[in-house]
Amino acid sequence: LVFTLTVTSFLFCHNFSSERHHLLYFYTALTKPDGLSGPVFSAVGVYDDRWISRYSNEEQTWKRDCLDAEIWRDTKEPRDPRDWFLHQVNALANCTNSTCDGLHTLQRRVGCEVEKRPDGSVMHVNAFDEYGYDGEQFIAFHSATMQWIEKTPKAKETRMKWNNQRVRRQVLKMVLTPLNHSICLLHEFIK
Repeated sequence: LVFTLTVTSFLFCHNFSSERHHLLYFYTALTKPDGLSGPVFSAVGVYDDRWISRYSNEEQTWKRDCLDAEIWRDTKEPRDPRDWFLHQVNALANCTNSTCDGLHTLQRRVGCEVEKRPDGSVMHVNAFDEYGYDGEQFIAFHSATMQWIEKTPKAKETRMKWNNQRVRRQVLKMVLTPLNHSICLLHEFIK
């Protein structure tokens, strides 16, 4: 019993935990029913819960925070254009050019997270691209199979359409791979 308590105390008092870091981009597109003012699109980049970039609707470009430029050398924001998101949310909500009933949202979370051991070696890297529609999980990209997976029966048509877009899936894989590399570079630079 004393040996067990001693080993348990030793393990409890020493920090063998891993550390997690993430690089995420959040996008939100809204339908614009009559009477709604304000932006219909927003996007932000976040590293470990720290805002690092945002999309400027006025200039239609990404703006980065004032960190040293060296941190951004190999890091690029995802390139999906604002208009693509607005088209997607309008299509999902069955909006036409002139009317849209109600407020609808399409949200995207794309990025990666890395888990490191105390010695700095990487245990696990996970890249993801997930969408939500009207506050519910909608569809997610599975990078190992290069296929979209529906999270709700409402996403079946979108899954079939997006899985048939072979070039888009290849581009997405090309986006997720550098994000994995970028998070490792960001972590090394910031620590």
